[in-house]
Amino acid sequence: MNRTLAVIASLALFATTAIAGDRARDRDPVTASSPISFRLSLEASGSRFELKLSMGERHNMNTQIKSEQLGLDSGALGANGPLRFALAREPGRLDCAGDTASRVATGKCSFTPDAGFSGYLASRGIGTPSFEQSLDLALTGANKALVDALAEANYPKPSIDQLVALSALGTSPAYIADLARQGVRPDDLEDLIAFTALKIDASYAGAMLRAGLGEVRPHDLIQLKALDVSPDFLAGMKQAGLRNLSADDAVQLKAVGVTPAYVREIADLGYPNLPANKLVELRAVGVTAEDVRRARKIGIEKPSTEQLVQLHVLGH
Repeated sequence: MNRTLAVIASLALFATTAIAGDRARDRDPVTASSPISFRLSLEASGSRFELKLSMGERHNMNTQIKSEQLGLDSGALGANGPLRFALAREPGRLDCAGDTASRVATGKCSFTPDAGFSGYLASRGIGTPSFEQSLDLALTGANKALVDALAEANYPKPSIDQLVALSALGTSPAYIADLARQGVRPDDLEDLIAFTALKIDASYAGAMLRAGLGEVRPHDLIQLKALDVSPDFLAGMKQAGLRNLSADDAVQLKAVGVTPAYVREIADLGYPNLPANKLVELRAVGVTAEDVRRARKIGIEKPSTEQLVQLHVLGH
């Protein structure tokens, strides 16, 4: 379970800092008077640019943008010389100008927040974004359609930071609708952020709901996907003799590394039909066939699972 929590915590951290780079917590905010420098390079795939914005030593943002969104083609950095481009999105417009050398462009940018979008967020009770928040929203591609989709699906109103995180991870109205068609609705926006970060799509959600785990809550899906519990994993467990698992059973089994092969190994040693919690206890401390053989050598012909755990821990 600790591994699961660590995975989810790291995803939440990623989501909330998706474009924040190495901004310091105790720094001054970015304002309209802050100078903005850029560095533009082409990703190895050739389909997207990597844009790095710097606003002093302690303010950096990084984002990947498709070439057409900047009005450039993939060969734009091929020739040395002046370069201009703009990123126009609902939250505002970023205009940049500089020079290209050795397939990297550098220069200066200016950002103009869109007053209409800021007013829209305020009218929806989300708040009026600061200059820096408007820049974050623009770089992550936040839009009214996402805000409307969240409201239509009866999610709580997002904070501006949550809207940035959702947009950075690519949460879309179509994604929200696909989940709803499977009867899945994350409990809150933090869970929706985790859903998107873990790529829990409607196909996975539907498959896990039909996998025979009993009641599967949205938060269960997060833990299951964080540990890469799949329908194939569950089918393998069933074939090994482990049936009627709950979602929590599946999470704990995968978290400590219980595999179908391990279930069969323990069964072949004379321990068939062990419940999930006993298999978790055995695997968590590393009990193997060798521990059973060792117990028999010291005269314990049929050690209990508790004895196996004790013997393993004591090193007998």
